[in-house]
Amino acid sequence: MTKTKGCLITFEGIECSGKGEQSSRLFAYLKQLGIPVILTREPGGTIYGEALRAILKYPELALGSLIRASADHEYFPQNIDVASQFYRSAYCELFMFLAARAEFVEKVIKPELARGKVIIVDRFFDSTRAYQGGGRFFSQPEMIDTISQLNKVALQGVKPDLTFFLDITVEEMIKRRGKITDKDAHFEKTCNREFFERTRNEYLNIADDEPNRFMIINGAKSIEVIHQEIIRLITVLIGEV
Repeated sequence: MTKTKGCLITFEGIECSGKGEQSSRLFAYLKQLGIPVILTREPGGTIYGEALRAILKYPELALGSLIRASADHEYFPQNIDVASQFYRSAYCELFMFLAARAEFVEKVIKPELARGKVIIVDRFFDSTRAYQGGGRFFSQPEMIDTISQLNKVALQGVKPDLTFFLDITVEEMIKRRGKITDKDAHFEKTCNREFFERTRNEYLNIADDEPNRFMIINGAKSIEVIHQEIIRLITVLIGEV
């Protein structure tokens, strides 16, 4: 199996769906075949992207450190109350993800595709439509359309060749999350069950809109069964590019 052209593969899903495990397994599999491949994540992958990721996931820690280290610390609110001061609007959150994405596409995705690499990304632009469009904005049609247009700007013409959506129910997510000790990320702490139901439903809307790209994988199956299913699908893609 040889590679002559770069391609972009993304993994999506709600929390605890197994994206990290499956993206890592696919990376190891392709690397073993001698295919030039990189594994990365979004938001992240760049200095600005990782900084924004830290703020998005752990605002109390990231912003607290920033405030203490900043030469302009006197301009920050004093006696910060976590519940109110670290709350962010849905619009602020949306544009932070878009900023990280624009930098990621410019600094990582486009150059690596030009080098003929297979790029595996844990989350990408579909997460914004699902989490912000579905979760935050209740899948309002005008906001879904706005987010799609904003994503086009950030993506700069780039789009995944294939996306794996590891689909689990919110009930299964809650069950799996109960076994995880680190539950301090912002979304896990602040979003309720209804938020994740809306997010999952918007992912399913994406699958309806783009069935050829957006592959639904039953995330309740065993890790190995899912891996083998992904390999079968990816072999077709790799053989085509």
